[in-house]
Amino acid sequence: MAAVGRRQTGRISGISLTSSLLLFAFCLCAAPCSMAQAGKAAVDFYSWLASEQGQKASLTQMKQQCDNVSDAGKNLDCSVSVFARLFEAKAANQIPDYYLAIKRRHAQSIAKDPELNALFSMFGSESIAALRSVGDFSVTRARHREVLAIHPYARDGDVTDEVFPYIDVNAANGVSSRFIVDTGAPQTRVNIDTAKRMGITLLSDSHYGYSTFYGERGLSAKLGIFKSLKIGGSEFRNVLVFVSDRDNLLGLDLIGKLGRLKVTKKTLVLNAEPPERCDSRITYARMDINQRLTVAAHLDRQATLAIIDTGNVDYLTSSAPGRQPISVVNNPLYQTYRGELSLSGHSRLITYKYYPDFTIPPSMLRGKYVPSILFGWRAFDDYELNLDLDADRSCFNRI
Repeated sequence: MAAVGRRQTGRISGISLTSSLLLFAFCLCAAPCSMAQAGKAAVDFYSWLASEQGQKASLTQMKQQCDNVSDAGKNLDCSVSVFARLFEAKAANQIPDYYLAIKRRHAQSIAKDPELNALFSMFGSESIAALRSVGDFSVTRARHREVLAIHPYARDGDVTDEVFPYIDVNAANGVSSRFIVDTGAPQTRVNIDTAKRMGITLLSDSHYGYSTFYGERGLSAKLGIFKSLKIGGSEFRNVLVFVSDRDNLLGLDLIGKLGRLKVTKKTLVLNAEPPERCDSRITYARMDINQRLTVAAHLDRQATLAIIDTGNVDYLTSSAPGRQPISVVNNPLYQTYRGELSLSGHSRLITYKYYPDFTIPPSMLRGKYVPSILFGWRAFDDYELNLDLDADRSCFNRI
């Protein structure tokens, strides 16, 4: 769902907030099992959540709907989904009471399940107190059209083989840092050193153990609160973020709240004009904190969903091996294939990569799970992204 691999090996892990501890809890596994199991466990709640009413429901409405689920196991399932949505909504000050209520109500079930036990040990008493004192999350959007520069590197003067879309982000204390614009990362992540410089309130006794879809295990993060985070003339206040030793990522949780955007190879435009055409309509899908942008495509004449992942360094990455391998000498990390890509009626021959050790999550297409492909940052040589989640008018257009 985001970049493939590790920064140390020449790529970046933008999906770093997919936790091995939360595969059950947040329905974020790399296979269809968790989502299917969750649906069977609480059909009424999850059917409602997938409906138009459920998609537009407030946090209060979600809590009420889950409270009506009387079966203990099903109630635990939907309670964890509501808890995850609190993260997605950045409702930091609502987390403590709901988190503690689930722990009390389902203490025995949580104690018997290692993943749930780890999930409900992520906050200590200091973190609970700090979260309760946080003001409400809010967004003040820029009033006028603004064109923000996208930089290829984290710092001016850097020269590497890796080019990612960095933008300048400002904190309340006046410190500016560059973050990768990563539409494949569900949640915003801040590097530990950056967090210190930008004045983030670190929840010192919080712990979030996670893995990635791309083979990394045993990673660790904490949580923190930005008093203010500014992107151009837009400002987020009281922002809950993850803090780790990895790169700064501006995830889809905040990107999607910026309003009408246009992302090109060199600029991020706030309050962009609506696109004159829509080559490929983007579907915004979310399940708890797992969010992604997809378009319908065909690879090697097989229907698939393509995830728009600006944190992925490749042009195109496939979750399955292709039919026409290209010999790549001494490269154990990935295999290269030739294939035919069809997007919005336009077909072309393309070279793409497959990483055997990494598992890109499958997608639902016409009621069936199918492999996914990723359009990474290099694809923006040929495409641009128009994003307007509020109006459900988002497009992936050829330049």
